[in-house]
Amino acid sequence: MPQLRVLIAVTDQREGQGLRDKLIKAGHLVIGQVREAKDVLRVAFEIQPDLVMMDPRLPDYGGLGVAQVIDEHRVAPIVFITRDYADITRQAGRGWLFSYLLSPYSDEELYLAVEVAQSNFQRVLTLERENARLRKSLEARRLVERAKSLLLEQKGWSEREAHKYLQKISMNTARPLSVVARLVIKEMERNVLDNNS
Repeated sequence: MPQLRVLIAVTDQREGQGLRDKLIKAGHLVIGQVREAKDVLRVAFEIQPDLVMMDPRLPDYGGLGVAQVIDEHRVAPIVFITRDYADITRQAGRGWLFSYLLSPYSDEELYLAVEVAQSNFQRVLTLERENARLRKSLEARRLVERAKSLLLEQKGWSEREAHKYLQKISMNTARPLSVVARLVIKEMERNVLDNNS
């Protein structure tokens, strides 16, 4: 596993130091160690860590709100560290739990939690990118279909003729088909308004 830049956010100073030592021993770089929720957000947004290891019961409006903000902005994956299994079960269904550790934990459990968090986070990012790509593709297809429909209505062309017309403009102007479709829609709708006024 590559070296990660880790932010530690636990209330107990001794536990934080132990965690720091284990992470350094595993080859990671600890870039910050805080004890309050407000500091987690400040440091996380300033430094952009690769991983946040935090106690879900941090003081100052609670670690739960902090985790949600970090997750919403996709700053870094979070590993919750707790002694209470109930902390984990309460947060497992809320979407921002990438991995967890129940104290006390071994070095192997720590390393596995870090690896699982990174893997889950990358999976989420990949799915989001794919989802955005599919939405863009669907929007482009919707625009092309709308432009063809207007050409059929206003020019009396067949669907094939309308599609060839859009393709020809796309090739001649070196613009994507969706951009051409948007321009054609705008022009055709303006023609309808002009004819009706």
